[in-house]
Amino acid sequence: MRNHVYVISEIGSNFNGSLEIAKQYIRASKEAGADAVKFQSIRKDRLIAPRVLEDGKLVDNPVYRNCTFCELPEEWYPALKEEADRADIEFFSTPVYLEAVDILESVGVSTYKIASGDITFYPLLEKVGRTGKRIILSTGASNLSEIEIALKKLRDAGAGEIVLLHCVSNYPPAWSEINLLAMKTLRERFNVPVGISDHSPGSLIPIAAVALGGVVIEKHVTFDRSLAGPDHAYAMTMEEFGDMIRQVRLLEQALGSGEKVPTETELLKLKRLRRGIYDRNSLEPSESPDGFWLRPRHH
Repeated sequence: MRNHVYVISEIGSNFNGSLEIAKQYIRASKEAGADAVKFQSIRKDRLIAPRVLEDGKLVDNPVYRNCTFCELPEEWYPALKEEADRADIEFFSTPVYLEAVDILESVGVSTYKIASGDITFYPLLEKVGRTGKRIILSTGASNLSEIEIALKKLRDAGAGEIVLLHCVSNYPPAWSEINLLAMKTLRERFNVPVGISDHSPGSLIPIAAVALGGVVIEKHVTFDRSLAGPDHAYAMTMEEFGDMIRQVRLLEQALGSGEKVPTETELLKLKRLRRGIYDRNSLEPSESPDGFWLRPRHH
């Protein structure tokens, strides 16, 4: 992955309950230059408690009530995978309940994303690990020992390549919380590829992450930040997302190999770039389009 940063368009729940809008996001993500589109395999009855304890009494959970468009209908998976295949962009999802892994396997995904909140949900880690597929693991709100245990669970189950994403589980995080240098800690401690799952405004953090060696970027996208829903407000517009990807691709070229040698074009200019020894009696000044220089005197 090092020579090509893998950019994930996180659609999440921003399709607002519409299969057609979900397909539009897939096509728009491809046009923006993303490598993959990602959804969230959510069933609210398997994730959110319908009632919670408050002041010693069970009351209706407003999060459960307001999670109107957060679910990804199970009958949509084949259509979404087919749309992604037509657009030539990878489709995958974040399973948050065990049966979602079976559904994703049935449509033939090659990558799984594990959400930060599930880094200690070991039955899910083990089930995803048993697929043998590539796994992208977000590490928001976790410490090194929790990450180490999660990696062991995945590897013991038979996981394929694992990428760790540094993440701050605030939406958006304060700039002082981002701690981007933690990417270096993750890479050195666990000897795996790293990247960023970013909820900050704009493209500064993803681009900086690439400069620090990140190989995966995940950003939420939206057609309109003013739309109702939990993820629209902090997401990138598709235009912003496309601009970020163009900058990332330029940065990939600019990072180069790291080997310190002259470029071919520098070598062609070397005689003009460096000083030489001349006999001042055999030279005379001459103007050139490139500036003032000396040439041999003709007799």
